[in-house]
Amino acid sequence: MIGKLLSLIPLFALINTADSLRDCSDSNTLCLVGGPDGVEYMFGTGNTNYIIRDAYCNGTEKRLLDCGQKAPKKTCPGGRAAGVQCYTMDYFNILNNSCYEGDVAYNLGKSNADIQNIDSANACQKLCQDCTTCNYFTYQLTSKTCSLLSGKKETVARDTVSGPKSCKNPSASPVRACNSAGVVCLLQGGSPDEGNVYVGGRPVSQVTWDVQNARVVCRELGYVDVLEIYRSSHFGKVAGPEMIKYSCYGTETSLTHCSSSIGRYSDYEGAGVKCHNNTAALLPQACHAPNKICLWGGAGDHEGNVYFQGKPICDDGWNSANAHIVCTSLGFQEALQATTGSEFGMVPYDFSDIDFDCHGDEEHLKNCIFSEAKGKCKYDKHRGAGVRCNYASKSISVLLTVINIVAPTMFIITLVIGLVYICKTQKKLSHITNDTKELRRAVSKQYHKSSSDYI
Repeated sequence: MIGKLLSLIPLFALINTADSLRDCSDSNTLCLVGGPDGVEYMFGTGNTNYIIRDAYCNGTEKRLLDCGQKAPKKTCPGGRAAGVQCYTMDYFNILNNSCYEGDVAYNLGKSNADIQNIDSANACQKLCQDCTTCNYFTYQLTSKTCSLLSGKKETVARDTVSGPKSCKNPSASPVRACNSAGVVCLLQGGSPDEGNVYVGGRPVSQVTWDVQNARVVCRELGYVDVLEIYRSSHFGKVAGPEMIKYSCYGTETSLTHCSSSIGRYSDYEGAGVKCHNNTAALLPQACHAPNKICLWGGAGDHEGNVYFQGKPICDDGWNSANAHIVCTSLGFQEALQATTGSEFGMVPYDFSDIDFDCHGDEEHLKNCIFSEAKGKCKYDKHRGAGVRCNYASKSISVLLTVINIVAPTMFIITLVIGLVYICKTQKKLSHITNDTKELRRAVSKQYHKSSSDYI
């Protein structure tokens, strides 16, 4: 059995619950309640009538009641009930619904790479898909080790799951009733993992649309995370004018759990998203140029995960000084926030091999102190560094730049015009002076002639 214990609160107090699908009054029946479909955790205080206290299991028991119990050292008050979130796809479901093989290892002892602390066989297969030299994988359930392999020589090995790089005949996604109330759909996109967002047949507005809202949509649809968000009806004109505006924290299990309101917007104000479907966001080719910085995944050019020379930067040691230099390198005056944890969507596994350490006064990110990356983010798409820049400051910066360019030019033009004017004026004055002299000579000559005639 493949299982994953995500939360236990607290460790040695346990369960008194009931649900509508099982006879939880039966002393031999185990139930989970408090969360939708029995998979949420931290859900209410319950009562103090605990059935089991201080239980301990070795993991091989078939029932919780088969585990041992220690004599309780003290009573458990209300609010001390334990909770659990279960990994919903078990070992048999994986084998029955995929191309995986159980209790079989491929190329035993001849792996290209062994990666520790991988949560599931599915995650191991995704690692294989991101590795060009990997054709097959073997996942060890007990040690959580993922082996990336080139060949497929089979060996019987307990507690292992093996499979190819991708399953050739994946089961088709179920058809969603997109016009039914509360049903989320991505429409008008080129593939099932992207499109304008609709809920109950009504488009979602780009107002307040951000990564947190998109993350809830993607996870509700069964994807791991969001790759990129879009606005302005990116996938085509939407069916307005009535749209839904959402505001999510990013932790909700459904978009309908977020706060919302209905408003009237134009057909070109629809929200869109591309979800993570074992692919990485495709950066423009220009982002791969030497020393090139790109922000990707945000709602505009002022924010996003940071890519340097086409590769994401690891968030280990990422701070406000680094973020500030990224923003100033891109023409902004300052950074508003340094983000971690792939805030703007999952990044590729192929991280930059450089760690940056900026003081905050460098001219460009390339001028910061850098060292060889420590590899702390390797194979973790949730460790991308990002920034939010002050986009208003870029407009001011552009204006100042324009002024700095235009002002000297205008001064020179004005000076030239002034000199031309002075020269022309001087020339006119010279003509006037000459004419005046001629007039004075003529008057003087006429005067002397008149005087002679008189005498």
